[in-house]
Amino acid sequence: QIRIAALNASSAVEDDPEGTLKSHKSQTKEAQEAEAFALYHQALDLQKHDLFDESAKAYHELLETRLLREAVASGDEREGLKHPGLMLKYSTYKNLAQLAAQRDDIETAMEFYLEAVLLDSTDVNLWYKIGHVALRLTRLPLARHAFEEGLACNPDHWPCLDNLITVLYTLSDYTTCLYFICKALEKDNCYSKGLVIKEKIFEEQPCLRRDSLRMFLKGDLPVCDLPVSASETQTILEEALELRRKRQALMARKTEPDLKLAQPISLFTWKSLGESLMATYLHLTTCEPPRPSLGKRIDLLEYQDLDQHLESQANSAPISVLHPSPVSSNPLVPLTEPLLMYTPLTPNFPSLTVLESVNSAGDASGADKSKKGLKRKKITEETGETAKRRSARVRNTKCKKEEKVDFQELLVKFLPSRLRKLDPEEEGPFNHYEIQSTAKEENSQPLGSHRMSLDLTVCMESEKQDVHKFLLANLSNGGILELMMRYLKVISQKFLVKWPPGLPEVVLDIYNNWRKHSSSLPNPLLRDCHNQHIREMMLMSLSCMELQLDQWLLAKGKSSMVSPRNGPSASSANGKFGPDFPGTHFLGDLLQLSFASSERDLFEASWLQFAVRVYWLKARFLALQGEMEQALENYDVCTEMLQHSAALEAVPDSDKRVVIRLPNLHVDSVVSLEEIDKNLKSLERCQSLEELQRLYEAGDYRAVVQLLRPTLCLNGDSRTEHLELAISIPERPAQLLLLQDSLLRLKDYQQCLECSEVALNEEEWVATVTQLLQGINHSLSADSSSSSLSEVSALPNLIRLSHNLIQIIDSSMVVQEEPKEPFVSSVLPWIILHRIIQHEEENVQPLCCQHEEQLQNPQEGDTPMLPPSLMLLNTAHEYLGRRSWCCNSDGALLKFYVRVLQKELLASTTEDTHPYKEELETALEQCFYCLYGFPSKKSKARYLEEHSTQQVELIWEDALFMFEYFKPKTLPEFDSYKTSTVSADLANLLKKMATIPTLSHYPSDFSCEL
Repeated sequence: QIRIAALNASSAVEDDPEGTLKSHKSQTKEAQEAEAFALYHQALDLQKHDLFDESAKAYHELLETRLLREAVASGDEREGLKHPGLMLKYSTYKNLAQLAAQRDDIETAMEFYLEAVLLDSTDVNLWYKIGHVALRLTRLPLARHAFEEGLACNPDHWPCLDNLITVLYTLSDYTTCLYFICKALEKDNCYSKGLVIKEKIFEEQPCLRRDSLRMFLKGDLPVCDLPVSASETQTILEEALELRRKRQALMARKTEPDLKLAQPISLFTWKSLGESLMATYLHLTTCEPPRPSLGKRIDLLEYQDLDQHLESQANSAPISVLHPSPVSSNPLVPLTEPLLMYTPLTPNFPSLTVLESVNSAGDASGADKSKKGLKRKKITEETGETAKRRSARVRNTKCKKEEKVDFQELLVKFLPSRLRKLDPEEEGPFNHYEIQSTAKEENSQPLGSHRMSLDLTVCMESEKQDVHKFLLANLSNGGILELMMRYLKVISQKFLVKWPPGLPEVVLDIYNNWRKHSSSLPNPLLRDCHNQHIREMMLMSLSCMELQLDQWLLAKGKSSMVSPRNGPSASSANGKFGPDFPGTHFLGDLLQLSFASSERDLFEASWLQFAVRVYWLKARFLALQGEMEQALENYDVCTEMLQHSAALEAVPDSDKRVVIRLPNLHVDSVVSLEEIDKNLKSLERCQSLEELQRLYEAGDYRAVVQLLRPTLCLNGDSRTEHLELAISIPERPAQLLLLQDSLLRLKDYQQCLECSEVALNEEEWVATVTQLLQGINHSLSADSSSSSLSEVSALPNLIRLSHNLIQIIDSSMVVQEEPKEPFVSSVLPWIILHRIIQHEEENVQPLCCQHEEQLQNPQEGDTPMLPPSLMLLNTAHEYLGRRSWCCNSDGALLKFYVRVLQKELLASTTEDTHPYKEELETALEQCFYCLYGFPSKKSKARYLEEHSTQQVELIWEDALFMFEYFKPKTLPEFDSYKTSTVSADLANLLKKMATIPTLSHYPSDFSCEL
């Protein structure tokens, strides 16, 4: 029985689990309600006994109970507050609001009233209380809403109606106010407030008397109003007007002072002014909220008196000024240096050459370098042959500060005599800077200092007065954006004058930031504003868009990582300049400029110049995007305009050509028929490059060579004229690399070396130079007999190649003061230069004769010295090691040096026959230490230097020679001398060799020996 009952009970529970759970929940809910109501009554009792703080605390505890926290309003007002938790929460909020109002905490009372009305919006008294508190807070819109909702709950609630009339009059909503006055007079035709305010409204707006007449007649109201005493009228109106005054006082904005420039104008130059405007804009757009309005006036009164302001800037730095040169139109000069120091000598390339980029961060300026030239030559003559023949090893390089080294002078000493002469006309592309420095030094002497000082003073004063005039004209302004726009409009008028360094970047930065806040440029076709404003805005946009395109073209040249397998594509520009290229407004602004170029009367005499610049801009931009056909069309338009203008202005017996110079651009800074013709030819070559790419991919390498070889300057033509054409070809690097790679695939190493040397002399982009060097090294390494160097077409080409390699090495070594990555990170120039010198030593003149001729020192005559080819590699290791660069390119230089030393050491049959065995072994051990960290730092020899390089992985091919070199001469025995035993470092090295992968490729005999 008991057992059966137990089973039945268990079964019953299992059969009805939901019922049991519901019962448990209902009990829990009832307990929660009981607890909540008990706490509520306790709070009420405390409130009745005026214990307000204790009562408020109890109410807050009640709100934290589970019943009230889980009580959520359904949103349907028809359901009401059926849930006990909602009823308690509603009452609690009302009581808390009442307590807060009693202690004059009006803000808190308003918060609790609003919480309560969110639970139940059908209580007219609650709406009235909200409206009453809102009046005390002078929140009249909220009071209006509360009284209107109260009347919606109960249209006969007179306090809401009475207060609503006062609020509506205060808010000047006279039409609605008259409506509710009409409702009030229907209930009480003697309602004095309604009568007084109605007449006051009619007095202020007489038209409303006629408009509201039908409404009052419909309500069956007396036509003649009952009289109201003057004192009562005054009291009623004063109440409403007092509310209006309070609201106006709250809405009145505090008078804030005008903004100041975030960066004061220290120098009265256009660049300084632009930097100040840009700094102010960045401050206003990035400062902590609340941020000032960009339309708030900028106070410029402190710059009103020029002389007084400049007194405080008397000891400021030298200033750069706009200087119209009588020859070109404009260099910029500093105050403390001769006028000619900033005169631009136009090079064959834009300012992106390897050496010019290096010099910008180098150790000395061009002027300092030219001044120190004679001194360096004297030092070289004094040191004489000792400097030429001493070993390149320097002890304790880590303990002393690295001296400034002229690598050109240092490396030329290693060249054989017949490779040292370089025809000035054949100088490489990396020598421009020295030529410019020399020209500046020579040309600066004939000019008189009095003449230069006079011209400089005039130019400085002119720019100072122009900037001051701009500031005076903009004392009254509409904020930073308007100042930026006016600045751009003024500076664009000076675009045909050479600007100071850095000013184009400042102007472009201002334009790009200003353009983000402007919806569009003025339409030149609609003429919806003054013609002068349209003309200035069009010229401003044209100048800034030319600067922007110039930056894109320079960036394209800098970052053009071309290869034979990556030909040009129409979408290549988008990848280089980001996904947003060409920006949000560039294409639309270009269209507006095209419209403006058709409005000849808008620009009058300057129309031709403007129109040609617009189509010149469009043509180059389309070419950058790969739209060659449209670019050709725009070039044709430029040609027609210039030819037509030349025909109209031609003078008999004279050749007058129209030339537009844009001196602030780095690329395509001259617009003329000749320049257009060059660009057209370059476009044709670019179009043919696609066909070349197809031939290359199809494997027709001979056709690629036949098409590209004639484009190289292989004959005696002027290199300058050839380079002017070559540099204008946007995809020239790809052409050169296609030619080189095709010759390598044809295994025509002699012609590959010849063409690569000419291409290296022509090309200056770092990425292309590195790849050309790879091809030259491949040609030399693949040709084991060195016939490529022997059959080179002309000795001047070999001389030029040697000096270009030295220039590249010098550029990469002096680019940075810090020991970081070099500008040209490849070590191939050292390796190729070694191959050339070694070829000369082996095939041109005997090694011993060359040493005896150059040494001429009786004290060192009996001491055999390293040949120049080995000294070059030793020097490379020394100076690269000082900057921790010797293991760059996965240790390519040191691995090559090891192979050279291995060949040199194995050339002798006995141990003591080699004349400089000790130096070779020292260099070899230094290479092993840098490459693989052997031996360890603790046990290394004292003559090994610490270069702090990243070690490379040891592979089997390199481990073979390393094992042969370090293994003991005889197999060590138990009682062998210490010098013949295997050291701990050697044992670790052997264990490391045993773990090298690809064990199946080990030689069987060597594996057994190991």
